[in-house]
Amino acid sequence: MSTMHDVARRAGVSLKTVSRVVNGEPSVSDHTRKKVTTAIAELDFRPNSVARQLRTGRTDLIGLALPHLSQPYFSALAEAIMREAERHELTVLIELTGGEAEAELAMAREHGPYLGGLLMYPVGLSDGQARSLAATVPTVFMSERAYDAPVDRVAMANREGVRAQVAHMVSLGYTRIAALGADHSGQPEHAAAHLRMEGYRAGLRDAGLPYLPELVHEVSTTDWNRQEGAAGVRRLIERGIRFDAVVAFADGLALGALHAVQEAGLRVPADVAVAGFDDTDDARYSYPSLTSVAPGTAQIAREALVLLGDRMNGAATQDAGRLIVADFELTVRESTLGGMAGWG
Repeated sequence: MSTMHDVARRAGVSLKTVSRVVNGEPSVSDHTRKKVTTAIAELDFRPNSVARQLRTGRTDLIGLALPHLSQPYFSALAEAIMREAERHELTVLIELTGGEAEAELAMAREHGPYLGGLLMYPVGLSDGQARSLAATVPTVFMSERAYDAPVDRVAMANREGVRAQVAHMVSLGYTRIAALGADHSGQPEHAAAHLRMEGYRAGLRDAGLPYLPELVHEVSTTDWNRQEGAAGVRRLIERGIRFDAVVAFADGLALGALHAVQEAGLRVPADVAVAGFDDTDDARYSYPSLTSVAPGTAQIAREALVLLGDRMNGAATQDAGRLIVADFELTVRESTLGGMAGWG
């Protein structure tokens, strides 16, 4: 079945132009309109009436595929993208994939013909599947994993962010720094965990501190939640492992750690300092407020939509993927500075 992308390629025009012709909009020259209608006839393209209603007669519908919204970062990212998309006069269709490759592919297979473009945080896709998806619909990944495929990608400064967490702890005199969120499986879908672990180890090396495996809590899933964070701290306490600080690879893990530390009768940060990654709203309003790495969520949304716009308008070549790494900032709060945080 032919799609609007096929028509646009055959006529040598943009998707937007095809949409205007299909929907009878007047702002198209007679010459261009004839090229499009000829391509439609040659390809036997038949717009799906239900899809046209879904698109409200436009090609400004884009897809947003995320693993889930239970992790605070993804809900914050979805909100940032919705706001940025509104600025570009784009409508967003959100699908939750559970991090499963089949669900990620289904987003393009089922909705691709009706989407102007697709933003995705892929988890389960292989390189070949990513290449196939990019050939189906203009796509930009917001992902820590690098793919061998011509897909544009916007990523966080994972290593640098965690390295800054560790440096901050060391600057305050902490030396037995636990890490929550590691993954030693080597699976590519856990790329964020691998990169953040590299940052943790680099931070220790910078400070001349040894890497102690007993201070590292591994999480076997990509769902970095409060339960896992609390479990990691409880394990350290139950085993009698001495630690004076915790760097968590996500705010969800850090919030769970805060709960478990205080549950054990320890003071934050006098006995144990805690820092997270994502700088979500929960970090600002936890008790005590949580020091956290802000990964540039608004910038990720902004850059992803700029790259997607290029893809949708044919301004980017299909044989090369571009990479943008967002800026980060360590936001220091009470969980590491205590009452001093209020004084900056």
